[in-house]
Amino acid sequence: MKVNHHIPFQTAMLKPQYWGAWLVVFFMWLISFLPLRVKHALGNVLGTLLYLTMKGRTKIGRKNLSACFPEKTPDEIETLLKENMQQMAIGALECTHAWWADMRPYISKANIIGIENLLEPLSRGQGVLMMGGHFAAIDFNLPLVVNELTEEKRLGYMYRPHDNPVIDRMIVNGRNRENARGFSKDQVKDLIKWIKDGQVAWYACDQNFSKASTLFAPFFGVQAANLAMPTLIARRSNAVVVFLRMHRLKDGVFEIEVSKPLENFGDDPQQDCEMWNQELEKAVRMHPSQYFWVHKRFKKRPPGEPKFY
Repeated sequence: MKVNHHIPFQTAMLKPQYWGAWLVVFFMWLISFLPLRVKHALGNVLGTLLYLTMKGRTKIGRKNLSACFPEKTPDEIETLLKENMQQMAIGALECTHAWWADMRPYISKANIIGIENLLEPLSRGQGVLMMGGHFAAIDFNLPLVVNELTEEKRLGYMYRPHDNPVIDRMIVNGRNRENARGFSKDQVKDLIKWIKDGQVAWYACDQNFSKASTLFAPFFGVQAANLAMPTLIARRSNAVVVFLRMHRLKDGVFEIEVSKPLENFGDDPQQDCEMWNQELEKAVRMHPSQYFWVHKRFKKRPPGEPKFY
C-alpha cells in the first residue's frame, strides 16, 4: 500500500517573503507540461547560457575536470565543461517531469541492469542501502527505481532540506510522489530503522561536508573528503550495500545499473569510502558530462596539503 509522505501546505507559506518562491513553483509546474524532448532542447540552450555567464561555477568545474582528467587538453576540458552545464540544466528541467507528468512511457523504455541485486535481498526481508552519486538525471531516475519495487517496499533517500520551505515542499512532494520518503541528516536513526524494517534507501554523500568529512579516499586520483556515516548506517541496519548508477542516454532512454553487493561494507569506514569512491569513479567515467562537477568536491584537504580552489 502506498504511503503519503508529503509536506502539507501551511498558511505561513503565503507570507510575502515567499511569493517569489511560489512563482518559481508555478513556473516549474508549467514546464512539466512540455514534452521531454523540448525540455532537453531548452536545457541545451540554458546550459550554454550558464556556461557563458556563471563564471564562478565554471571556474570550479574547470579546476575539477582538469585535475580528474589530466590526459585531456584544455580545449577538451572546455568542451566537457560546456556539455556538463548543459546536462545539469537538462536535469533541472526534466525533474519537473518526474514530479508532475506521466512517467509511464519512460518506465517502459528504461534499461535497468542488475535489478536482481536489489530485489533479491528485499525478497528475504533484508534492507538495502544504495550508495550513489550526484548525477544529472537523479530526480528522473528515482521513480524508475520505485517502479521496480512492490508497493510494500518503498524507496527512502537522504537529502538536504532547502532553506526556503516553499521550494523544499515542491522538491520533497515531487520526489515522494511515487511511494518514496526523504530523510534529512537529523533523521539518521529513522533511516536506519527504515532499512532494518526491510526497506531500501538511496544515499549520495559525494560532496564536501566540511567538518563532518573525516576520511579521505582517492577519486580520479585526487584525495577527496568523505563521511563515515554510510558505514554506521550499514552496520546498524545490517543492510546489503550496492552502488546505483543512473544515466541519461539518447531518445528518451534512461539507464540504471545496480551493482553486486559491495563485500564487507560496514566493517571498516576507510575501506568502505575507498570502495564506493571506486564505484562512483567507474560510473562517472561512462558518461563524464553527467556528473556534478561544479561543486567544490575537493575543498577539504588532508593535513598539510594546500588549498585546492
